[in-house]
Amino acid sequence: MDAAHILLLVSTSLILLAVAGAALLRQAGAPLLLMFLGIGMLAGEEGPGQIFFNDYGLAYGFGSLALALILFDGGLGTSLRRLRGVLRPSLTLATAGVLITAGITAAGAHYLFGLGWIESLLMGAIVSSTDAAAVLMLIAGRELKARPRVATTLEAESGFNDPMAVIMVTALVTWLGAGEAPSPWLFAIGIVWSLIAGALIGWFGGRAIAVAERRMGLPLGLYPIFAAASAVFLFALAQSIGASGFLAAYLAGVALRSAPKRRAAEATARFSDGVAWLSQIGLFLMLGLLVTPSHALAVAVPALGVALVLILVARPLAVLVCLLPEKFRPNERAFIAWMGLRGAVPIFLGGFPVLLGVENANLYFSTAFAVVIASLVIQGWTAGPVSRLARIAPPIEGRKGWRDMAAIGAVTVGFAGASFAASIAAGLIDRQGPVFSAPTVAELREMVAPPSSPSSGGVRLGTLPADWMELDMEERRRLFARIVASLIASENEHVLRDRATLERFAGLEANGTRLDLSQQAERDRLARKYGGAYGDLDDLLARADIVPPSLAISQAVLATGWGSSEAARERNVLFGRFPGDGGFESLAASAEDYVSYLNSHPAFAGFRAERAALRAAGAPITGPALVGEISPYADDETYVGQLRAVMDGPDALTRFDPVTEG
Repeated sequence: MDAAHILLLVSTSLILLAVAGAALLRQAGAPLLLMFLGIGMLAGEEGPGQIFFNDYGLAYGFGSLALALILFDGGLGTSLRRLRGVLRPSLTLATAGVLITAGITAAGAHYLFGLGWIESLLMGAIVSSTDAAAVLMLIAGRELKARPRVATTLEAESGFNDPMAVIMVTALVTWLGAGEAPSPWLFAIGIVWSLIAGALIGWFGGRAIAVAERRMGLPLGLYPIFAAASAVFLFALAQSIGASGFLAAYLAGVALRSAPKRRAAEATARFSDGVAWLSQIGLFLMLGLLVTPSHALAVAVPALGVALVLILVARPLAVLVCLLPEKFRPNERAFIAWMGLRGAVPIFLGGFPVLLGVENANLYFSTAFAVVIASLVIQGWTAGPVSRLARIAPPIEGRKGWRDMAAIGAVTVGFAGASFAASIAAGLIDRQGPVFSAPTVAELREMVAPPSSPSSGGVRLGTLPADWMELDMEERRRLFARIVASLIASENEHVLRDRATLERFAGLEANGTRLDLSQQAERDRLARKYGGAYGDLDDLLARADIVPPSLAISQAVLATGWGSSEAARERNVLFGRFPGDGGFESLAASAEDYVSYLNSHPAFAGFRAERAALRAAGAPITGPALVGEISPYADDETYVGQLRAVMDGPDALTRFDPVTEG
């Protein structure tokens, strides 16, 4: 079987699987686009399908075609009379609403991700527009029979708002790439041109399609093909002159539907509906293949925060402001606010930074993907219950209102809980490995032989033995030093592994090689782990370095009295730092917290700078060399002196330190 046949087999199998699952999932009330996206992810590189697809250029081309066909079909389903009645609120939501949404979401991204304001605005712009595919599919759903005026407002907004989002994303990506702010006048002119030119091309192009249909004597089956191809032509024409092709495709459908005396109106509508379904299936399957779920999991918690800011704050405020002068009832405003679904467009826009090589592009793309998942689950899954509670759609006979409220709460809380659990699980995968319990002193002696270097021989231990206090003081001191040295050796091993990764990234950048998305995701993870900035590799390298074992042992000795304190024996607290619940799950967790504290907290910038200077000079990284920089650890002027006394005492703790470069 040649490659072409395999490609056909795989692609059609995915489509058939998506179609087969549509009926089943629809009975559960779940948004179908979520299922299509999930199938794509399962077929992707991290799923059982193992299909590797990262061609963002091809994805951009196919995505443009699919969105043009979806919007054209949406226009064919929009009544011109109804559109005229909601034109002003729809345009306001599509322009001012997008700006307000992007601004508020950017504020959330700024504080949740610690990004600069330009980067935060880019993230806000990427997720600022509602998605035509998601909105149109839900509006057409059998359960969601919303009032015509409300439904048309949502449809028109989703058809109109892409130009604003695209222009914002393009301008901000250019700003980040060139380092120079775009002209506000050019930005404003670009928006006006995109909207007006796209509208004119779409409207008059749609009318021209209708005229051509009346004058051509084609077989009935060719009229729908002619209409769809013409709509794509209008989309491409508008895009080529800097106008909005998305708006042109949508209005071409509206204009064609409103034209009188069409020969193949019903055939075109049916054909277009089928093509739109195929486009939506193909688009979301492709996006599922394109995304890397583990990258999104790495930013799941802050991305969920961005999604909640978007859904619960930014979108409602934007709708409130934009619809203030309009004659919508409060329940209608609330429903429009809730139905600001995100779908293919944010993921599509999230690929722009990747295509143009913007730094940290993976963060934008992965966050957009996580926000879309949150929107499809929270808003899409609850659209039916919300429409009934807001009295936008008629109630289901025999169904109580409290059941709809319970469904909304269950979906929202359940998704938030699942996101937190998935994020924690993703973090645990990267933890330092299993923790070994030490039930007896005899077993402990075997486990913690002195390490030969700070990067090998470490063991992650659970607790001190139950018979710990039965040891004589001399053996307890000797064994305690080896325990702490082993714990720190284990932590240092993983820190040095992270450091090697950062050094590899620095080497790639020095050679002018741009990091791929997987590498960007790893760099972003390390930046968060060590509390540094993604763009400052020198600072990250200063943070990702070893802690001298002698220093750690000395601090543990002062904090626990050689492991005799109740905190060490009962709560696994070795270094005087207590977690929120007053104890650690293991000694290894206490050591991990200690190393992370020194490597990430602002108070130890001096400690890290001195350590970096030692490494740059090729000098060993030892406790005596760094103990003078550890004073912020305790509010005691004598603390450093006490550490020196323990370190240089008869137990010879410096023997655990490296004698060469760490």
